[in-house]
Amino acid sequence: MVCRGLMLELERAGHIQLPPIRFKVRNNLSERERPEPLVPDTRPVRGPLHQLGSLDFQQVRRTAQEALFNSLVEQYHYLAYEQPVGEHLKYLVSSNGQAIACLAWCSAPRHLASRDRFIGWSAEARRRNLALLAYNTRF
Repeated sequence: MVCRGLMLELERAGHIQLPPIRFKVRNNLSERERPEPLVPDTRPVRGPLHQLGSLDFQQVRRTAQEALFNSLVEQYHYLAYEQPVGEHLKYLVSSNGQAIACLAWCSAPRHLASRDRFIGWSAEARRRNLALLAYNTRF
């Protein structure tokens, strides 16, 4: 990729001429459609915490509710929605039938030196315990 980038830069500067493009490779990740905006229940949630009643945590990955989760994160999270890579979980939190929160976790990166130092893991401890970690990707 570095060589390709250099050659494209040289061509743009007029130093070389590359052969014409024969076909364009599609990048499915960059061309992925954004989640469709869904209109959720937009009643404001106000009042003391005890008025929320019991909270319902529903795992929505691969369910009909996943589209609502994706849409809410796309509309309201400052980083918007990105399709998670690898193992991941998506939870929709509801109170009195109204969605009030979205929680998403994904598997932890295999190597993250600052995390491993902070926890105090050796290479062996990381190998043994990595499956016990999950990262919050959106809240």
